[in-house]
Amino acid sequence: MRREHFYRNKKTVKRSAAGAALALFLALQITGCSQTADQNKADRKTEQAQGTEKEGLGAEKSSAETEKNGTGTEKPEASADQGDGVIEFKPGMPIKEGVQAPDFTGELIDGTSITLSELQGKPVIINFWATWCGPCVKEMPAFERLKDDFGDKIGIIAVNCGDDAGTVKDFVEENGYTFPVVLDEEYSISMLYPTNSIPYTVVVDAEGKVTHISTGALDADTMYERYKEALGV
Repeated sequence: MRREHFYRNKKTVKRSAAGAALALFLALQITGCSQTADQNKADRKTEQAQGTEKEGLGAEKSSAETEKNGTGTEKPEASADQGDGVIEFKPGMPIKEGVQAPDFTGELIDGTSITLSELQGKPVIINFWATWCGPCVKEMPAFERLKDDFGDKIGIIAVNCGDDAGTVKDFVEENGYTFPVVLDEEYSISMLYPTNSIPYTVVVDAEGKVTHISTGALDADTMYERYKEALGV
């Protein structure tokens, strides 16, 4: 279900403003990254040209050699410290496998809260959904089944995208779901995990690293098997 449907059924100015802020936030992030990349390319070209003028062919040869590693393959560009293979997360950019999952604390429908980092030590599945999203609702029983079958061996966080607290509580109670459901009416958590559609599901391993990302859903039985495999249980 496409992102534009997030706002189609919303009636309040507050909700629309939150959606507009999210879109603007992502646009600024993407534009900023693009401009930075272009500037870096221009700087490298300028430096190479200056080096050639000063050092002649010898400098050009040296520059070519420094762009190769010991096996003759092109050397990858330097990146931020990845520590144990974990890719650095940049706010506003799409989540990728290998990234340390952005931490967050969310309010549950019973008024308590849950923090992602406090669940480290076991795999966690994070699902972004809404009550008006057909595929989201269709796969929901899979999460209840995962909770029943694996209990404290896994973590489950279902982040509702934009519905008011009353709507979410009524939906959960009507269906008898007992897994943790987080309210995200202002999209503050959703902005940490940008996506163009829901349901959107992220699996995090025991160390907090993203190992699985998927959008869309089929029937609950099919999704149960897929998520079970992704969780490694």
